[in-house]
Amino acid sequence: MTISKVILLKLYKGVNVVPRHELSPFEKNIRRIIAQNLKAASRDITQAELAGKTGIPTSTLSGYFAQRSTPSPANVEKLATALGIHKSAIDPRFDEDLLDNNINFEAIFAQLSPQRQRSVLTYAKQQLQAQLTGLK
Repeated sequence: MTISKVILLKLYKGVNVVPRHELSPFEKNIRRIIAQNLKAASRDITQAELAGKTGIPTSTLSGYFAQRSTPSPANVEKLATALGIHKSAIDPRFDEDLLDNNINFEAIFAQLSPQRQRSVLTYAKQQLQAQLTGLK
């Protein structure tokens, strides 16, 4: 065993390593949307300049642009302020109408029978797949 492996084993001895959870399709989609929105909103500014305006490290910004991480609400606020746009133009979860619609949808969905809920989910999945493949 090499010295570096021995050192690593000693460092990690007794440390429980918890694997990161796999992202849900919703979380993956949010990251994709945020990355697209950030790229569109920051066309005229470099990531280094954006980091300077927001105080967010460039490595963190890079993670947002590359869909490796999701910005915290505080960082969405900093980005929106620096770019002169509303938070919802970066992260759609800040869209107040979306929240109202989401609450209404959940209330209606909860009243459906389990069979009809499955039908709604099946239809929504089909629509999402069609959208992702470019069909109308």
